Amino acid sequence: MNKKRLKQHSPQQQAHYEREARLAYGPGVVNESIARWGSYSQARQDEIIAEGEAVYSELAEAMAQGHEAGHSEVTALLDRWQAHLRHFYEPSLDMLRGLGQLYNSHPEFIANFQQLHVDLPAWLERVIAEYVDELETAELERMLAEDEQRAQRLSQ
Repeated sequence: MNKKRLKQHSPQQQAHYEREARLAYGPGVVNESIARWGSYSQARQDEIIAEGEAVYSELAEAMAQGHEAGHSEVTALLDRWQAHLRHFYEPSLDMLRGLGQLYNSHPEFIANFQQLHVDLPAWLERVIAEYVDELETAELERMLAEDEQRAQRLSQ
């Protein structure tokens, strides 16, 4: 496995990211994230950081092995990535897609992910977009099935 580590944000960088997130997603999501993070002990925060680093390192390894979106390992890792984000906030599908785009458009994210692999930012954007497409399709199919069941009950 890749032994390189992602760079941790300074308090100033974190404050800058919080301002950007407030503008993009509104203060509610950011305040929720700050409250969640602050509720964890230092030991738990360290575990969460290590967990996130492991997910991104394993994603870089999956990419290096030639795996693409839809591959069972990539899907499982993206499921873990989404679960990891829940330590901070409940990510909507739009937020997941936006993060994938941010990973390949924001210079600091690009530089950080390129520490793991030079191609990781573009790969993450691509596989996250396809992952979200699959989640959206599954949600639409679930909603259509519910509508069909409701229509059947009403016609009886």
